[in-house]
Amino acid sequence: ISAVFRKGGDVTFLVDELRSVFDPRGGYFKKGGKYKPSLVAEIGDAIECHMKMIGMIEDDGMNDAQRKMLDAKRKEYDAINGSDKEYNETTSADGEKITDFPANALLCKKCHTKAVISMDGCMTCLNCGDSKCG
Repeated sequence: ISAVFRKGGDVTFLVDELRSVFDPRGGYFKKGGKYKPSLVAEIGDAIECHMKMIGMIEDDGMNDAQRKMLDAKRKEYDAINGSDKEYNETTSADGEKITDFPANALLCKKCHTKAVISMDGCMTCLNCGDSKCG
């Protein structure tokens, strides 16, 4: 890692390289249901967070319309399942947002968070909005 940074140039590829390292014994879930495939992958996340903070990588987060759509989906899910729970969103020590998701949620293949629920016959992630139905 240090050799890549000393060489200079575009070092943003390092984030993807580190995040693609999987522990042969299996990964683990952090608070909020975020799956980490290895400690090396988590180091990649920390480097990505730093690069976003200094402006080296642009944050491709959701816009307001996408966030409102996800909030509406959460409320709809709660109404169907008889829960009026408010989703508490906090920030962890490493800057990641932690949100409570339903206990029966499945793992999202896009954002690696246990937040995929079935609504209207469609699997939808309540964290990133990924859906098989569009």
